[in-house]
Amino acid sequence: MKLAVPVLAAALTCATAASAADSKAERLREAMKDARWTGPLLASNAETLPQGHFYTEPYFFDGISGGDHHPGTSGFYQYGLTDDWTVGMQPFFSLGTQKYNRDVAIGDFKLLSQVRLSHFTADHRVPSVALVTNLKLPTGKSDHLRAPKSGHGSGSFAPEIGINVQQYFLLKSGRLLRGRINVLKDFPLRTDVSGRSTYGTGADFRGHARPGSKTTVILGAEYTLTNEWVLAFDIERDQWSKTKVAGRDGPDGPLVRRTSPRSWNIGFAPAVEYNWSPRAGAIFGVWIVPKGHNTQSSVTPAIAIQRFW
Repeated sequence: MKLAVPVLAAALTCATAASAADSKAERLREAMKDARWTGPLLASNAETLPQGHFYTEPYFFDGISGGDHHPGTSGFYQYGLTDDWTVGMQPFFSLGTQKYNRDVAIGDFKLLSQVRLSHFTADHRVPSVALVTNLKLPTGKSDHLRAPKSGHGSGSFAPEIGINVQQYFLLKSGRLLRGRINVLKDFPLRTDVSGRSTYGTGADFRGHARPGSKTTVILGAEYTLTNEWVLAFDIERDQWSKTKVAGRDGPDGPLVRRTSPRSWNIGFAPAVEYNWSPRAGAIFGVWIVPKGHNTQSSVTPAIAIQRFW
């Protein structure tokens, strides 16, 4: 009979722990059911769309640097191919505001693919993790530019790989904090360059360029003030390796070799979300990038509207 006391105490302890875990799972489940999200301004989701569903999120922005304005639009247009595989496209358009560039220009588009490896639930609280494999298309004009027209592309195909991570945290207040981590790296391919170009070449230049690869790390967080209102914040670090250009200025011109230095910057983006239904919402924020290493400072106010179909 003496052994029954510790055995009974252990059983009660296990039952209490199981009851507490079940209670937390239920509270988390209800909080996730009530919360509405758009997503922060910069960090991408690690989840995938249910099979057969669409997601649209157009962005409208104005990049301001050195007193010049560079308005444009981008966004995400995605489709759930399977429950764990989402594909889509990210277009880019810019609006010229300078005297000789007052037109709408197409930038480089990106094809998107994301495969979910793990899925967060209230009962299975491991982070959602997704493998990202994208491809940047050289749809923007990059060379054969007429003076003083500006280019809006790289002219290079660029495969991109990365990992997206997302996790939910239930706070003591009963509100949710959602965190995201994105790590991305692209690998631009060599491209031919003719004439004036976005690489600073002259009208008679003939040669090629290899754009520097870009590495991006984004940390994002969202806090549910209410079911509809959400505060969001991102920190993003971008790093570019050297870009190399080689060729000749004219058929008989001297060989030209040019290498740009490595560069990097760190920016942050506070934002506010309002989600009027579980399937639709909007976000407004500002991406602020102080002067970095071989980069200029910029301020980019942006607004996006998301819709799940």
